[in-house]
Amino acid sequence: MKRARLVMAGLGLSAIAATPAPVAGQSLPPYAPINPVLQMRTGLATIPYLGPGWQVSFSSDYGNLIEYGAGQDVGYLLDAEVLAARIMVSRSLGPAAFLLAETSLNGSYDGFLDGFLEWYHKITGLNVAARDLRPRDEFGYEIRIGERQFAYQKSSGFIGDVRLGGGVRYGPGLQSAAWLTLPTGSTPAGYRKGVVSANVTTMLHRDFGPEQRFTYEGTVGLGFTPRHGELREWQRNTFFLVAQGVRARFGGPFHGYANLIYGSPSYRNTGIPELDRAEITGDFGALFRFGRGPSWVIGMTQDLAPKGPAIDVAFRLGVYW
Repeated sequence: MKRARLVMAGLGLSAIAATPAPVAGQSLPPYAPINPVLQMRTGLATIPYLGPGWQVSFSSDYGNLIEYGAGQDVGYLLDAEVLAARIMVSRSLGPAAFLLAETSLNGSYDGFLDGFLEWYHKITGLNVAARDLRPRDEFGYEIRIGERQFAYQKSSGFIGDVRLGGGVRYGPGLQSAAWLTLPTGSTPAGYRKGVVSANVTTMLHRDFGPEQRFTYEGTVGLGFTPRHGELREWQRNTFFLVAQGVRARFGGPFHGYANLIYGSPSYRNTGIPELDRAEITGDFGALFRFGRGPSWVIGMTQDLAPKGPAIDVAFRLGVYW
């Protein structure tokens, strides 16, 4: 874990030292966790670099999870496919300040990707032992700690937390944002924070390289969510996020991107590694932008650390105006 933090910090320092001013509208896709056990706690996310005027983004993430562990005093099962479809709107207030608002439609399902992912893992040489223990495409979400057991149900669709906030651009390529997440009544148990969370991020955005073909973005964030609900005695209430990413223009409308995200642990002393450990996620894909039109994004995220809360595999589709 210390090595991962040093690598991310080194990437950030090298990019800060070596890059000129950015071109607006060439940001990386935003990222927010979609694992239910993380959604219940942290409100942190990355925000794209927001230029003047109105900006609208729509993104859809669909992920497949399989976490299974059992011990003498603990047990954990999360076998599901989850959806998070978000729409965010921002509006500049003068040359520096802006407001932002976001809502989302979420869901959890039995799914249909288990067979495909078994084939994918065989090709890549990755062995996910839990897939051999669970039936294909069958939902399960249970936590057992000592004598206490918690079971949650799938949901065909619910409104996620609403995000309201604003921020300021200090100059070309440096931006801070702060927001609250507001709980909604439609969010079922096992997916909801149930309380207001407060979050703040600062992001550095720089173009560099021959003909400014590359864009670096680094984000650091802090969040606070009061403990709430039946898991409160194991919950953390302060959170930390670091993201380091690069976008590259390869030719014509085609861009590629890669982003490394670290999210601090959301729980402690449960005895379940998938809850107590940090999230380390790789986010990568392709972007297409034709003329002055919107940017289209096709990508995927991958869990980079075993026995952590990151999504095994999630597929991304988005459009950004």
